[in-house]
Amino acid sequence: MTFKNFLKISAGTVGAVAIAMPAQAASFTGFAFDATTTYANNPTEDIFLQSVSHGGSTISNFSLVSGAELISNGHNLGPSSTDLGDNATSPNGAGATEMPSGEQVVDFLGNLNLNNIVDTEDSGVSIFELAFDGPVNTFYLFERGLNSAFTVEALDATGAVIDNFRIGQERWSDAGYAIDTTEIRGAQQVGSYGLRLDQSISKVRIISNGVADNGPDYKIVAAQVPEPGSMAALALVGGAALVAKRRKQAA
Repeated sequence: MTFKNFLKISAGTVGAVAIAMPAQAASFTGFAFDATTTYANNPTEDIFLQSVSHGGSTISNFSLVSGAELISNGHNLGPSSTDLGDNATSPNGAGATEMPSGEQVVDFLGNLNLNNIVDTEDSGVSIFELAFDGPVNTFYLFERGLNSAFTVEALDATGAVIDNFRIGQERWSDAGYAIDTTEIRGAQQVGSYGLRLDQSISKVRIISNGVADNGPDYKIVAAQVPEPGSMAALALVGGAALVAKRRKQAA
């Protein structure tokens, strides 16, 4: 065997080993966060998310829901519908909708108006697959009432579940605002909870399991993940600044 052929065989073997390696395991981590909104003590009006703060950072660039596939939505009226504040802006002009389409779910979740939500009931199973408008790994969830639960599943590019996290009602923290929507009488305080995945994805699945989860009413947004090119540019700028600083110190 020539050395050239040995290199070809070795390269092929390494490639086969790399292909056979299992995908990197993913893991969710939960956290509390503070939300800054336009809430002005009127739970029926539009309430827009402005920023969130956690871990010493403030985030105001969000990635929004851009696609929705309704895997299961019970039978007859619900269990999931779109809902909004009594005097809030309807994103599609149609108002709240029982048994909404995927497009209508995107209308209500794909904006920063926290008074546009998905309302589930405490009967039947609701399973929605939600796609975002870019790669994401940090999610901010809001739940009306602080008294319900649901499961969030992270999906890879093939649609396979790579991790899941159940947000029980004991995890919610007061988000600092209340909403009063068309499907309830009176205002209810909203809770918040965050999830971070140790890799970027573009789709999650939210599962509400009837009585066991007590009909969660929710909103979800995510933090934007910088494009690789932007991160490289920031690294170059930071490196250049560090070199300039060291040269100045040396002088």
